[in-house]
Amino acid sequence: MKRRLAITCGDVAGIGPEVALKAAIAATRLCEPVLVGPRAVWEREAKKLRRGGALVACAVDIAAPVLPKLGADSATGGAIAIAAIDWAIDAAKRGDVHGVVTAPVSKTSLHLAGYAYPGQTEYFAEQCGGARVAMMLAGPSLRVVLVSTHLALKDAIATLSAERVYEIASIAHHGLKALLGKKPRLALAALNPHAGEGGKFGDEEARILAPAVARARAAKIDLNGPFPADTLFWYARQGRYDAVLVLYHDQGLIPLKVLDFDEGVNVTLGLPIVRTSPDHGTAFDIAGKGKARATSMLAAIRLALSVSSKGA
Repeated sequence: MKRRLAITCGDVAGIGPEVALKAAIAATRLCEPVLVGPRAVWEREAKKLRRGGALVACAVDIAAPVLPKLGADSATGGAIAIAAIDWAIDAAKRGDVHGVVTAPVSKTSLHLAGYAYPGQTEYFAEQCGGARVAMMLAGPSLRVVLVSTHLALKDAIATLSAERVYEIASIAHHGLKALLGKKPRLALAALNPHAGEGGKFGDEEARILAPAVARARAAKIDLNGPFPADTLFWYARQGRYDAVLVLYHDQGLIPLKVLDFDEGVNVTLGLPIVRTSPDHGTAFDIAGKGKARATSMLAAIRLALSVSSKGA
């Protein structure tokens, strides 16, 4: 039997429903997609595509008396997105679906709806019993695992600690070992230029990062570095490492999106359920215009199937 995946609508004012339906149609030969969101939204997208009627008929309808205006943040958009996520999480916990693929949400809409989370990853972690998680972005060329996610750069640096680096290395090690079927080789990106140049450009490498690497290696985690970030990603792309641990959001997202913009996937490591998401936002500027590419969403579905089949 085909594996079942819950595919949420995301923020219905953005391109989430469009890419979700397009990807679900393309994925029907691989799995049984379960669309989760207001039926009126799925019917709207199916009418534009002139396809997807069977999937829409089987969709889980999330009640939404009024739909938000396309292309704008709103409390309604945030509330619908969370309601769809809640249904999908509960279904995954019960075993009714094998994984969850989430369409993009607007963090502003979530906040307007009263959900003060930096993003979906943190919400999933809380709803799964406060699981300790790591955000991994994966593409055909590169995998990056974030030590800090949606923080201002000054806050990401201020909160950097050897304990946090070790924790993320441990989560990445176990998650990738299950996914790849082998012990992963991990690399740690340095914070400062030239990895601090022996303390000339900062001491975080010696004071924080090197102790984290030593602790990880003592725990049989193959973590290497810290290495200067300006060359590390080239080596990782050549296959020397299975993933790079990065210390702040843009340190990892810039190289990944340069290399794999259309095929990047966000996977949450450390959850008791499978969750993936496309590596792009709501794209309010093209919402409703039929221009959105579903490449990343389809890649997220494929990765969710791969992870769920291996028990990662």
